[in-house]
Amino acid sequence: MNVYELLRNWYNFKFENPSKTKSIHSDLFCYLIDKWNRLGQKKEFGLPTTMTMELLNIGSYNTYKKTLDDLIEFGFVKIVQESKNQYQSKIIALSKIDNASDKALDKATIKASDTIDRQINKLTNTQINPTKVEPINFDILLNYINEKTNRSFRTINKNVQAKYKARLKDGYTKKDIQTAIDNAVKTDYHKEKGFKYLTPEFFSRADKIDLYSQTTEKEYVSPEQQRVINVMAEIERVKNLSK
Repeated sequence: MNVYELLRNWYNFKFENPSKTKSIHSDLFCYLIDKWNRLGQKKEFGLPTTMTMELLNIGSYNTYKKTLDDLIEFGFVKIVQESKNQYQSKIIALSKIDNASDKALDKATIKASDTIDRQINKLTNTQINPTKVEPINFDILLNYINEKTNRSFRTINKNVQAKYKARLKDGYTKKDIQTAIDNAVKTDYHKEKGFKYLTPEFFSRADKIDLYSQTTEKEYVSPEQQRVINVMAEIERVKNLSK
């Protein structure tokens, strides 16, 4: 299965079940598809509750749980392993539901769908060869974080340096990290907290880079907006391939 098939099946189901589905279901499912795709379409992956609620701007745990439970009941998500406590993530898998009718949607063929390339997360022209990773100058990074947060961190320890190196191997770029720093310091939340959470270790985490690095050259784009942009671009690409 691929992104196009998952989205098409969901919107087929949504059209035929308008009384059951709401926009929050689509928002959560699109997020899950995006996360699944970013992780190289892994069969199973973790779903941290707090981060997911933050990304989707869901303020109520009950609302989040009800929405996820609905997607499970609808058959689009499977729980592989429940979280054992509040600090662990659920392990989930996406399901392919293809029994809904296509009658309400575009009849465009999807013959080329099997040739869709997997998204290579954060790929740049200088990272075509994934074995060649441009190193980080940690002195420059430390000074940049201090300048942006008005803090006085003295060093980035070896453990945190290893996390940054791991992010580069995962496909993130130094530009992604810089953008995440730039965007994080602009948020009202971190301004109100005096940037106390914005440590060098904070920006070494993949989830924080994902959360704050979604930007264009013209304006900041929220994670929710970027997911919609990514999904719509994928749909258009597949349609063009299918013509």
